[in-house]
Amino acid sequence: MGDTVKKRLLSISMGIVYLWFGALKFVPSLSPAEELAKNTIHHLTLGLIPDRVSLFVLATWEVGVGLLLLFGLWKRQAVILGLIHMVCTFSPLIFFPDDVFGEAPLSLTLVGQYIMKNLIIVAVLFSIYERRPIKETSVPKTMEPKPVVFLYVLALKNKFKKG
Repeated sequence: MGDTVKKRLLSISMGIVYLWFGALKFVPSLSPAEELAKNTIHHLTLGLIPDRVSLFVLATWEVGVGLLLLFGLWKRQAVILGLIHMVCTFSPLIFFPDDVFGEAPLSLTLVGQYIMKNLIIVAVLFSIYERRPIKETSVPKTMEPKPVVFLYVLALKNKFKKG
């Protein structure tokens, strides 16, 4: 299977996940991550955005990224929006460590596992990211580098002209 097919499959699968998780957030109490999302956004925005509005914006963001990835539209922008979203999803590690980590060393709660699975999403997003091709600039003929021998001969010629 070629790299383009693999990237397309990753993009489609990631689009479905984003679309599904985002769509759940449009219906109150349907998403298992609703409370975590509301609390996280509340902390990130210092409570300036009402919870219902923030959840609607998050749902729209996730569904938008999902549709873009699913249909292969504006892939660079979709990946960047996805990565910004992913950065925010890791903030509960700082804001709510008691909700993320269990009693035993290195143990995770269900919330912690939900957050850590995002490492896979980050890896997929980086895998499908496409850099812009570098545009080749054409150098005018007058600016092309000249062979050293030619420059030496030209210098000698000019020296004999003067004298």
